[in-house]
Parts: sequence; structure tokens; C-alpha cells
Amino acid sequence: MSTLSKAIEDLEEQKRRIDSALRILRELNQNGHGTASSTRNLSVEGRQRIAEAQKRRWARVRAQKKTKK
Repeated sequence: MSTLSKAIEDLEEQKRRIDSALRILRELNQNGHGTASSTRNLSVEGRQRIAEAQKRRWARVRAQKKTKK
């Protein structure tokens, strides 16, 4: 097989893989999956719980730093 024939064959295989990947991505896009535009809404209570939990975590970190000194 000549070098040119091998290059053509390699490019055709690469094209098949790219076409397959594009097909999968298009299916995901049509199904509404894989989009970064989806948003999640938290309730006020949910945000408060997360904020309080984060404050407790930071308090633990600060307390551990003080005990290590």
C-alpha cells in the first residue's frame, strides 16, 4: 500500500470517528442534555442551610489552624 493510500485511509477513519462523535453530541443537544444553560433554583431556606453549613466548615478550618500553631 502506498503512503498516499495509507494517509487517505487514516483520514477516512478519523472522519468516521469525528462523524460518530458529532452524531452523539447532536443527540444529546436535541434531548436537552449536556447544555450549560440549565439553571437550578434554590429556595430561600435551601440557600440559608447551605450558607450556615459553609460557615460551620470555615469555623472548623479556622479552629484547626489555631490548634496547629
